[in-house]
Amino acid sequence: MRRSKKKLLIIGLFIAVLIAIQFVRPDISHPPVTGEIKAPAEVTKILQRSCYDCHSNQTQLRWFDQIAPASWLIAQHIREARETLNFSNWDSLSTGDQKANLFLSVNQIMFKEMPLGSYTTFHPDASVSDKDLLTLKTYVNSLAPVKISDTARVTVANKQFSQWTAGILPSTRQVQPVLNGITYINGYRNWQIVSISDRYDNGTMRVILGNDIAMKAIHEHTTNPWPNGTTFAKVAWEQLVDSNKIAGSGELKQVEFMIKDDQKFASSAGWGWARWKGNDLKPYGKTLTFSQECVNCHHPVKQEDYVFTQPLTDNERPEKITGLPKQQLITTLIDKNKHQHSVLYGNEIAVQHARSGAAGPYPAGAVLTLATWSQQDDARWFGALVPGHLQSVEVVKAGPAISYESYQGADWKKVSTAAPDRVSYITQLKAAVIFN
Repeated sequence: MRRSKKKLLIIGLFIAVLIAIQFVRPDISHPPVTGEIKAPAEVTKILQRSCYDCHSNQTQLRWFDQIAPASWLIAQHIREARETLNFSNWDSLSTGDQKANLFLSVNQIMFKEMPLGSYTTFHPDASVSDKDLLTLKTYVNSLAPVKISDTARVTVANKQFSQWTAGILPSTRQVQPVLNGITYINGYRNWQIVSISDRYDNGTMRVILGNDIAMKAIHEHTTNPWPNGTTFAKVAWEQLVDSNKIAGSGELKQVEFMIKDDQKFASSAGWGWARWKGNDLKPYGKTLTFSQECVNCHHPVKQEDYVFTQPLTDNERPEKITGLPKQQLITTLIDKNKHQHSVLYGNEIAVQHARSGAAGPYPAGAVLTLATWSQQDDARWFGALVPGHLQSVEVVKAGPAISYESYQGADWKKVSTAAPDRVSYITQLKAAVIFN
């Protein structure tokens, strides 16, 4: 009898508390809409159904959303969502930020990060179908057409190149560490290439470089997880697109590092994150929480040890074809018409000449290798193209006489021939600005 009374008392107390907390209602405001996204009706319909309850001022709560304590959690989610992206204040964003947010949103949907699973469980109509996702991808892709670069952007890039080759930029001795203590790593530009990326979503081209530990892991297929000591450097340039729709490396925008140490960086998914931006290599991040921002961005590839980049395989590397010693990066370019991505490599003599900006022919002993890959969609990032298959390898050797070799076809047959047009094209490619 006593147990029954105690049980009834607990149930009664629970009901009383549940009723009482209903009077503690969270404040979910509905500020005025200042400017909504202007998109095709089929796109806005998907966004309104799947995103607007949290990411707009037009929240429509169901009756069960308003029952405490669940309503408290929902209110918190809405506040955080509006701070991140609010479709009701779309006009407050620049065109570039609007595009970036849409590409990011599609990626979050693609990786099932959004809408939240806890939300779609009780709001199944908010789920995004494969057909919906294709509709969003088609629309967002239309926002990133190939555009010829204007003279202002060319001027900025040329000025940076001139200051770099003159030794004016940058003064890496004065570069400040990021807030988590990671310092700028000199010498990374001579590391080997892990892969390349055409980020057409934001108009940049990127090269990912790896230290010896990273390259050894790639060769030995021990990349998940990556071994401690692995360090990646990701360098991003603005794409300069000429009238033939060939994109070359323009202004250097930023340099990023990922450093694997699962004990030292246990609080940030086992990686140390660092980024420097602009000519003065200004550290990114106003507070230590910037590392969590990086972890959140890389969370969709948690199962790949938080690494988006899929390394080039040994068989897709030019040295496998030519038998030449491994070379260093000089520059990278993209043929937007043929959907090809190329990298110009060089031996030490060639690299020093190219990075000096010196006029005149390459000195004797310089060896240049131009490798070209087809492009394919990046399965890990909507808005990027990555290397497909290696399609051609060309080698130029400077000496008393310049020699030219090309490797093509399924058997990679070497052809040595006079090709003055190709020699002229390859030797006149300007080095990408890459701060030491």
